[in-house]
Amino acid sequence: MVKHHCPFLLWVALFFFPMNSFSQYILNGNATQLKCNCYLLTPAQTWKGGSVWQQTKIDLNKPFDFKFDVYLGDIDAGGADGMVFMLQPLSASLGVQGEGMGFQGVTPSIGISLDTWQNTTENDPPYDHISIQADGVIKHGGDLAGPIPASAASDNIEDGKWHVLQIKWDPAADSLSTYFDGVFRLGTKTDLIKVVFNNDPMVYWGFSAATGGAYNVQQFCTALDPVYNTNSKIDAVCEGTPIVFKDSSVSFTNIKSYYWDFGDGTVSDVADPPSHSYPAGSYQVKHSIVALDGCSSDTITKTIRIGDTPEISIHAFDTCEQSPPRIDLNVKLQVGTLNQWQWNVNGNNFSNVEIPDFTALPPGNYALDLTALSDIGCPSNSSSDNFILKPRPAIDADVENGCINVPLDFLGVQKDQSSIIKWHWDFGNNTVADGKNVQNIYPEEGNYPVALTAALSNGCATTVSKNIIINAAYANAGNDTIVTKNTSFQLHGSGGGSYSWSAAAALSDPSISSPVTSITNDTRFYLTVKSAEGCVDTASVNIAAFNGSAIYVPTAFTPNGDGLNDILKPYYVAIKSLSYFTIYNRWGQQVFSTADMNKGWNGVSKGNVESGGAYVWVLKAVDVIGKIYNLRGSFILLK
Repeated sequence: MVKHHCPFLLWVALFFFPMNSFSQYILNGNATQLKCNCYLLTPAQTWKGGSVWQQTKIDLNKPFDFKFDVYLGDIDAGGADGMVFMLQPLSASLGVQGEGMGFQGVTPSIGISLDTWQNTTENDPPYDHISIQADGVIKHGGDLAGPIPASAASDNIEDGKWHVLQIKWDPAADSLSTYFDGVFRLGTKTDLIKVVFNNDPMVYWGFSAATGGAYNVQQFCTALDPVYNTNSKIDAVCEGTPIVFKDSSVSFTNIKSYYWDFGDGTVSDVADPPSHSYPAGSYQVKHSIVALDGCSSDTITKTIRIGDTPEISIHAFDTCEQSPPRIDLNVKLQVGTLNQWQWNVNGNNFSNVEIPDFTALPPGNYALDLTALSDIGCPSNSSSDNFILKPRPAIDADVENGCINVPLDFLGVQKDQSSIIKWHWDFGNNTVADGKNVQNIYPEEGNYPVALTAALSNGCATTVSKNIIINAAYANAGNDTIVTKNTSFQLHGSGGGSYSWSAAAALSDPSISSPVTSITNDTRFYLTVKSAEGCVDTASVNIAAFNGSAIYVPTAFTPNGDGLNDILKPYYVAIKSLSYFTIYNRWGQQVFSTADMNKGWNGVSKGNVESGGAYVWVLKAVDVIGKIYNLRGSFILLK
């Protein structure tokens, strides 16, 4: 046998037909009575079987509606075998054999099986299933209905939970229907009296269950459930409103007696007691029933709450506009909590939340009123108070971007007629100043948050924030160099939005970054640059005058990244082109070569920094009149 799902539980409810008596049930095999209305069919052991039958037959000419609590165990893959609700006229001593669950071979009979073990020889499906079968035939194929999953919610009913099995019989419609956990599962339209029971309407009803090589605890209970409702969906009313108790208990037999304990020292023994009035408080109301067969139900308990009238008081404090006023709220409530709020401002509905937002109100005097409801629905008293929203000054800050080390003006702007008694600036660089119009100097570039605060004599202040950018100009007039006397050359300035050159020599245009000039003698050129923000800086460059062409190569350089003498590069005077400038280390290995007059060596070869020491260079170039230079020399790389 292959196990698919575990056994499950059944729940029995109420049926409606007259009976003369409710005698004891007949127990067979391993069945035992757990309590008055509950029975164990099989224990958690292999090869056990048990059945429980009501001793008195019922008449199938009359309808019934049975509800059972059923429990099919908590072992899924290894649990077995299931239980069967049966109708049969033969005996109250049937139903104890093995894998047929006590139903197999019983004829005539009707069985509604809750099968939790997959017997492939019986065409069982691979899930815990329900079916309606006749005459003890357990092999599926000729079922009156099914098999289908027993539960609409899960393939497994051996889940350690109690479930409700409901069985309805309507003789007028020849309809037998089954429900599991309140959901219709399957039914059959069959004249049971004629087709199955040979025109004999009197049958026993009962349960049978069995285990084999696998097992589960399998139990059922007939319904005996005390249930009651009140005239409140939340079982709570306000003080002064009576509570009405309505019994809606479910019992397999007629109910013999009722018991109520109202939690205030009073009791009742009628199904629907008179309405009950309580003072404010919480009360544990207990209810139980006794069936006609003498079985007593468990006692159910509900908490009934009687709400008192909430007493509230509020006190509001003056504040500045755009700030929420502090409100002290005091609540006196014995039962429940406040959960509905009605705030009125100057007689108008303002908010329905516990703590309203008053920040959008303009300055002025306000009358505040609050009423509330408890979660039970009890209305509070009305509490009122007044508060003032004081005005703040309307201001702005007039600030502009600037340059480092240049005084900047910071101007406060008043936009209303209020009497400001104090102005305070925070410049965003750990410096502050008091006053409406002030100055500040920033020694470093950057973005700075500037805040201006103005305060009135009423204690209310306004703060506005601005961001300013502080920049700097950096003039660069180029590198000192040598040029041929009386030969035009170009200066190379950078660093500004505008330029101004000055020197003893004539310039093609002193207002551009790279003017053209010529010199007779050594000359120093001065450059002033100005950024878009008006920041100013100066620099200079010295140009040496030389008669004729020449090439000068430094005898040492220091490529240490300090911006000074980092590149070994020849100085060219009146040189038109360079064929090559090549450098070799002491072992004769080439470490650098270029034909670009603007390039030099930075001390790096093939990605590695060369060591200090002596190096050799060779050079070939042509000057402006065609003279060829083939030069050779050495230099020292200093670390």
